[in-house]
Amino acid sequence: MGSIESTSKDPAKIYTAKVKDKVMLLDNPLKSSEEKKKRAILKKKVKTMSAKEKRQTRIYEIPKECHKYELFVPLHELWLQYIEELYGKSSPNIFGQKLLKADFHGAILTVSKSKCASYIGVTGIAIQETENMFKLITRDNDMKCIPKGHSIFTFRLRDHMFTLYGDQFRYRSAIRATKKFKNKPSIDL
Repeated sequence: MGSIESTSKDPAKIYTAKVKDKVMLLDNPLKSSEEKKKRAILKKKVKTMSAKEKRQTRIYEIPKECHKYELFVPLHELWLQYIEELYGKSSPNIFGQKLLKADFHGAILTVSKSKCASYIGVTGIAIQETENMFKLITRDNDMKCIPKGHSIFTFRLRDHMFTLYGDQFRYRSAIRATKKFKNKPSIDL
């Protein structure tokens, strides 16, 4: 009974008896719904765009006002520097393996053979490469979509003419750079 009397009258004794050197749990008031929403948004992982969203926003589409050959000439000059560095002093035979993994954005490609006769002879700077397609910008400022399948492309480097068989290039350039390829026979069209 003495402890009840001491706690009710002396604040110092109350403090030493109940608070000092003791762990206390504090109340955690509920957060408002706005704060909860903000925390949930911050906690959410950054979501990438789905393929459907990319198609709807036309993220990979090159605008019509950019279909100008002159705009892509500097890209071609950069590509020439890149391919010259890749080519180095190696022979054309060794260069073939390096060429298989090379990036062709900026290369001037010519369609030498194709199952579709209207593609034959089309020449332009490769401005976009997908898994199954090269998009070329011609000197007439037209963008041509040339399928890789059943097409043979050529390009010139120094005094050598190189041939690319589209059927063997039907991979995205990022995958081509890391993939180990097996020798395949080249079937003429």
